Amino acid sequence: MSFLTWLAHSPLASFFKVFSAGVLGWLLINFDTVGIHPAAALGLVSGLPILINWLNPEYDNYGRLNVDEAD
Repeated sequence: MSFLTWLAHSPLASFFKVFSAGVLGWLLINFDTVGIHPAAALGLVSGLPILINWLNPEYDNYGRLNVDEAD
């Protein structure tokens, strides 16, 4: 099983995507290194798991078809 397939279909991978977004949000808010308002930081970070799924060609829940399935 390839990494992208695992990332697209594993419940454990979903947990890690959401957890990593939460950690990134916590870091942005608590260390204030980039000067982003906490509400904006949470808004940006909450889109991280969605962006990862959308960029993954193996994830097909957003209406995108793999090239092999388009026939």
